[in-house]
Amino acid sequence: MNRNPKARGNRGFTIVELIVVITVIGFLAAIAVGAYNKVVNDAKVTKSLALVNTLSTAKSLFVADPATTAANIVTFNGGALDASFALIAKYIRVNGAIPTDSANLLALSGFPAGVVTITLGTVDDATNNVTDSPPTVTGYP
Repeated sequence: MNRNPKARGNRGFTIVELIVVITVIGFLAAIAVGAYNKVVNDAKVTKSLALVNTLSTAKSLFVADPATTAANIVTFNGGALDASFALIAKYIRVNGAIPTDSANLLALSGFPAGVVTITLGTVDDATNNVTDSPPTVTGYP
């Protein structure tokens, strides 16, 4: 049996070397996962803002439309989201499609069903004017 290390050829890695490599890989993976989570959260915020901008534009077009009557505005203020949404749906296009209701809008926009709520704004009952507050999208996980 030859005990000369030079005669053995490839010796392999020591346990210390393997532990160092595994530690470095684990550290790099932790950094990568953190960066990935930040990108995913930023994408969700951007998606919500895009939907809010779409709804805000549709609401503005609804108010500016000469065909909009005081009765339409009162219906918009009625509190039922789908009734309000039905009034502005014709001003919305998502991927070339006109959504049929708020759930369909969320589906076309890629939002999960049953988790997100949309608030379109309110109307002053005394003047029947739609408030300038932008719509909100809440509940995106």
